[in-house]
Parts: sequence; C-alpha cells; structure tokens
Amino acid sequence: MSIPSGYYTIAKVEDLKSLMTNRQPLLVDVREPSEYRSGHIPGATNIPLRTLARNLSKIPSDRPVVLYCSAGYRSAMGVMTLHLLNYDNVQGFPPSFAGWKASGEAIAK
Repeated sequence: MSIPSGYYTIAKVEDLKSLMTNRQPLLVDVREPSEYRSGHIPGATNIPLRTLARNLSKIPSDRPVVLYCSAGYRSAMGVMTLHLLNYDNVQGFPPSFAGWKASGEAIAK
C-alpha cells in the first residue's frame, strides 16, 4: 500500500491558497509566539509545537488542518505527532512561512 501524493504535505503556495478558499482549513503556525507576532499567514492560529499535545481540544478532526513553521522541520514533527494521535486530516506546508513570504503573499501581524 502506498501513501497518496499530497497525503502529508501541501507542496505549493497555490495549493494552500486553493485549500484555504475552498475548504476553510484550520491553519496552525507551530512557531514560538514571538515568531508568530513578527508575522504570520493571515488567519493562522498559533499553537507552538512544544504545546501541541496539550492543545488537542483546539485541533478539529472534521475539517482539514495545515501546520506550518519557519522552514518545515517543526511542522513535520507536528504532523507526525498528530497522525500518531489518529488525526488523519492533518497536513504540513513544507514551503512554510519563508515560502509564503517569498511568493509575495500577504503577511498578518
């Protein structure tokens, strides 16, 4: 059995924007609060990676959830953690905040 392409990740900014328009995912910034305050993807909720397991009540299981960080490592850890806790609706966004910013998209503060 193989894992379908895109099962764990959303690889492009355009794909994330499309998902945000069509399916209203919960966008979770897993960076630290100071990083979040310095700029984040509009509409994102800040749940730092180190607090993710304590904040499961904020993670829905009935709609898409997308995690991102600054470079991809922390969001990958978060996706793995949530999948192990039976959240099969969670994906990471490897381009992360850096990719979003580099593509010229809006930044919230």
